[in-house]
Amino acid sequence: MKLFVIVMSGGFLCGVLFGCSNSNQPSIVPVSGQVMVNSKPASNTIITFADTEKGFAAIATIAADGSYQIKSQYGNGVPPGEYLVSVSPPSTRNELDQTIPLPPGTAKIPQKYHAPQTSKLKAEVKAGETTYDFNLD
Repeated sequence: MKLFVIVMSGGFLCGVLFGCSNSNQPSIVPVSGQVMVNSKPASNTIITFADTEKGFAAIATIAADGSYQIKSQYGNGVPPGEYLVSVSPPSTRNELDQTIPLPPGTAKIPQKYHAPQTSKLKAEVKAGETTYDFNLD
């Protein structure tokens, strides 16, 4: 009888732990695209999709050809919703708070695009594969 109780308790615990593990994870939508600055690739820069209502953000490094694919804590993509978008150079500070040079080939991004609140770039992510291209001036 004691063995039966232990086995049943273990089974119940496994069911709770593994049966509910994905219930809090939202569905995600793959998001990719291309970012250009004055018709040239925004190479070696960072694109951020920020959902300010939910306090969620996801980022990607923009490749040499200007392409990107957003990755988030949920995987390759973001949950559906309204996003403010920003494009900025990589950090120029290291952990010792020293200035470091930008990698060669890094595109120059106008300051107004560095923060989601000032960039005026928006994306409405809906179900299905979504591509967002941005041409910055």
